[in-house]
Amino acid sequence: MRYFILLAFVFCLSQAFAQDSFKQYDKFWIEFTDKDNTPYSVLKPQEYLSPRAIERRRKQGIAIEENDLPVDPNYILGLRDLGAKVNYTSKWFNAASITADSQSYARILKLPFVKSGEPVGYSHPKRTVKAKSPIPPKNYSKSENPYGSAANQITMLNGHTLHDMGYDGDGMLVAVLDGGFTNTDIMPFFDSLRADGRLLEGRDFVDNDNYPYESSSHGSQVLSTMAANLPGLMIGTAPGATYVCVKTEETGSELRIEEDNWVVGAEFADSLGADVLNSSLGYTRFDDKSMNYSYKDMDGNTARCTQGADIAASKGILVVNSAGNSGAGDWKYIGAPSDGDFVFAVAAVDAIGRKAYFSSFGPGSQGLIKPNISAKGSSTTVGSLYSYEADRADGTSFASPVMAGMVTSLWQAFPDKTNLEIMDAVQESAHLSDDPSIGLGYGIPDVYQAYLSLSGAAGQIGGRSRSKSSANTTFNRVKDKYVLSFWCADDSESVVMEVQDLLGNIKLTKEINVSANSYQLLTLDNLDNLEAGVYFVAVKHLNYIYYQKFIKA
Repeated sequence: MRYFILLAFVFCLSQAFAQDSFKQYDKFWIEFTDKDNTPYSVLKPQEYLSPRAIERRRKQGIAIEENDLPVDPNYILGLRDLGAKVNYTSKWFNAASITADSQSYARILKLPFVKSGEPVGYSHPKRTVKAKSPIPPKNYSKSENPYGSAANQITMLNGHTLHDMGYDGDGMLVAVLDGGFTNTDIMPFFDSLRADGRLLEGRDFVDNDNYPYESSSHGSQVLSTMAANLPGLMIGTAPGATYVCVKTEETGSELRIEEDNWVVGAEFADSLGADVLNSSLGYTRFDDKSMNYSYKDMDGNTARCTQGADIAASKGILVVNSAGNSGAGDWKYIGAPSDGDFVFAVAAVDAIGRKAYFSSFGPGSQGLIKPNISAKGSSTTVGSLYSYEADRADGTSFASPVMAGMVTSLWQAFPDKTNLEIMDAVQESAHLSDDPSIGLGYGIPDVYQAYLSLSGAAGQIGGRSRSKSSANTTFNRVKDKYVLSFWCADDSESVVMEVQDLLGNIKLTKEINVSANSYQLLTLDNLDNLEAGVYFVAVKHLNYIYYQKFIKA
């Protein structure tokens, strides 16, 4: 299976790049000199941004800026007058993607309002959309666990605790940029998404139409890790959210136009008011070697898609991106836009929290900690395109949306927090937060601990006061001992501590007597007999139960 960690990027072509070298190209990126005579104004954002996009900025204290203004319409007319087809425009880069022959392109470069241009790709035959046969209903075999085979990837992040509290992404909007979403419009995993009107009209920036449900199964499987909702078979990390599918990747070639598509896809998401953007894409190398990157270009500022991702973050969007699948290859490092300063780059781990061999390494070339965090990307559960079955897939392509859905559900609980506040809380909750690594970044997050941190009630379940029992972890990483500080309320009875693996199997039990109205340290020792992996400690006191994740080294 091909994963779209399509390592490539924007690299400035040499001034000496001869015209003969790009005879094959008929798609060009044109940047303009200014927006001096634009009819649009920062005082009237409703003319080019949705109410939701404006509200997102307001809540996060973000001003409307010049790069929010659309391209001057007269500049677009000028391109068309010289025979160019304008595929789309970019507000953030004050640019346009055009299709033109070499003579028209040469004339366009001489226009007084054109700052620069570069060849980026060539035309592909437009696909013919075939009628789809509906997938017949089936009484599928249900697991006792409502998450089905997806339980591991959710419990690893303590996401089930957030879901149990009612936070499943409801009211949040997630944009998914990918290479295609075959059958998303008929897959049973998204039945509730369609029935509730939570699958918005998508956009295809490759074929320039509104039908992204073609070309590749990759985006459909990515979406399923977040949005699937077939209890007992598979539930995603944010099944209550609203989604929009945006096709930006040309599956037939690797050229820099895909980065331009990425940028305008992010702008489209911004204009709709998306809260979270997931991109399981990456760029380092192209079919045309003159466009290739080097590791030093992974500096957070060079690649056009990286610049676009950071601009998206500056507009209040939480941008989540796969770190890349090059860890075992000759490239090894993360790709753009994961190198962005404000991009949440996600590495892949297996079912017990070990780094997946293929997951790309950091840091960024300027020393920025990358990847940022980690989630399950090895044997990840994804939805089948053609049946009521769950499949498995490998790649940081799937670790990224697992995490994106989880931060979406978390952000639902704190709508007044900024995207960067959510990112910081998630990073601080991760198991390597005190000692990040080049393979896993800050490590595997515990989104419930992030919830407690954001609520100002760290150590108190759901923000309860001291009139109720509560627990707080004093040591998160352990070798042979695990310690919690526990506040016991009025009733003094025994506390039962259990160590459970990710499948819910009890590996160790200990009963401890506690005194009323006091703090006590609860200690689990003899953990050296546990195999390395991810576990939960369950603290049970009367009707109170507290779960805390830990990683056994």
